Amino acid sequence: MSARTLGIVVSRPDDLAAALAVAAAARAQSIEVGMFFMSDAVAALPDRLADLADLAEADCELVCCAGSAHERGLAELHVGMLLGSQDDHAALVHRADRVVAFT
Repeated sequence: MSARTLGIVVSRPDDLAAALAVAAAARAQSIEVGMFFMSDAVAALPDRLADLADLAEADCELVCCAGSAHERGLAELHVGMLLGSQDDHAALVHRADRVVAFT
């Protein structure tokens, strides 16, 4: 049986807590999770570094849109994850069996 994968795309800061909870619940069920953060959600990431570190430790793939981060004066250090591109977003969505978009 192949691993199940869930892609989560987050662009709204108001949805960040729910998206992180969905990711944690999926990992608790041994579902592979990839998350891509973009637009206004990126500004909320520095306040959630502990939650993001927990997800990274649980083997979630975490990628932040570099363009969105740079527009807000943020670097990898501030958001706690790799800065990537829309190519990373597309690859994450392509690999996922299911995608949840908080947009």
